[in-house]
Amino acid sequence: MPPSHQTRSFWSLSNQKEIDKMRKVELLFDIIRSPYDMAHIVQIAKSIDATVYTSGKNSLSFDTPKVRTKVGSWNIKGAFKEIHYETFEEAVRDLRAKGKYLIGTSGETDKIFYDVKLPANQDVVIIFGTETSGLTREKQQLLDDIVKLPMDKSKVDFLTLPVAVSAMAYELYRQYHLT
Repeated sequence: MPPSHQTRSFWSLSNQKEIDKMRKVELLFDIIRSPYDMAHIVQIAKSIDATVYTSGKNSLSFDTPKVRTKVGSWNIKGAFKEIHYETFEEAVRDLRAKGKYLIGTSGETDKIFYDVKLPANQDVVIIFGTETSGLTREKQQLLDDIVKLPMDKSKVDFLTLPVAVSAMAYELYRQYHLT
């Protein structure tokens, strides 16, 4: 984000590519409990240097032995750190206070992720609900936008968490770094 003392006109689209190269993909997971899903998320996050947040007292730590073992078997280098919040609401309050734009995911919306115009002057956090039930309507109402990935529901009822995270995280990374 531009320093507060600079005028908005200085922060023009001509500088946007440089700004985007400094931006990181940020992901928030509400109550994540599957070591398998967590290991895949570590792989995705490490590959694009994403920041990972978790929320919920019942969330597993990404530092559990099963996750470490799986990640280690893939020869992923370096430590992995998550930022954990005790509640989803605490995470939303803190991230919003830091000026983040919060995009939730739900198969029940009509808005396609690839069609959403992302804010140029705010960092974006993509938010995923629990592996089994997604984001509740109450939690969705706390966010700035709700999106989904396009899919043929006559053939597939849902996408697994690692599949959805991969598609959305890599698309956000592409928009920040490759366009």
